Amino acid sequence: MGKGRQFNSYREISGKWKSMMTLAQGIGITFVVAFLFYKSIAGLLAGILIIPFWLRLKKEEKRVQYQAQMESEYKEYMMLIVASLQTGYSLERALNQAEAELKKLYPQGSILLASVHIMNQKITMNVQVEKAFDEFAKTTGLEEAASLSEIISFAKRCGGDYGRHIRETAMKIEDNISVKQEIETITTEKRLELKVMCVMPMLILAYISLTSASFIAPLYGNIVGVGLMSGCLILYGILIVIGRKIIDIKV
Repeated sequence: MGKGRQFNSYREISGKWKSMMTLAQGIGITFVVAFLFYKSIAGLLAGILIIPFWLRLKKEEKRVQYQAQMESEYKEYMMLIVASLQTGYSLERALNQAEAELKKLYPQGSILLASVHIMNQKITMNVQVEKAFDEFAKTTGLEEAASLSEIISFAKRCGGDYGRHIRETAMKIEDNISVKQEIETITTEKRLELKVMCVMPMLILAYISLTSASFIAPLYGNIVGVGLMSGCLILYGILIVIGRKIIDIKV
């Protein structure tokens, strides 16, 4: 418990630090944009749009990473449940055993472990396993957990070899998560290419500003130039969003 609290405290401090760094990055980008697109202190007003846009991009990126990590842990957790069921354990005991094994797999802390522990505590207090697992699924927000919850509820009501039904469902869900992870691996290179493509326009503009300033001088210091550069900046942001959506493949 002490180690768990220490890990949670570390994660909270790390999260706050990362939030501050993200904000600092947004402010830094605002200064770069003010210089490259407007060459004016007044261009810092663009930060009204840039900083929220940047924070939203980073928040979405963090959410995707968090979701991927949770799905990866849930995949391991399901396989632990299946392994326990195959040895002849009851579902209740299998869930408890899977929690113990999950702690060993993630000694530095797990995203899923807290929710798993709460579920097992409810089962210990005589809450029906199907109800406890359903609440666990709602807490995690994972579609795969909700699917398995429905199967557990159905199997418990109908009786019979519910262990087999749960194992078969868990294996299918595991295959689905594996496909997601394979797609994530395949698109990693494309994500890197997208990041490079997002930075290139800024680098090109910086290069021209430093080597051929007179070439783009008419774009600064006048209303027409400010309007044109603002339009380019907005289009730049739209294209970044479109690029991220293109490589966001849903399964």
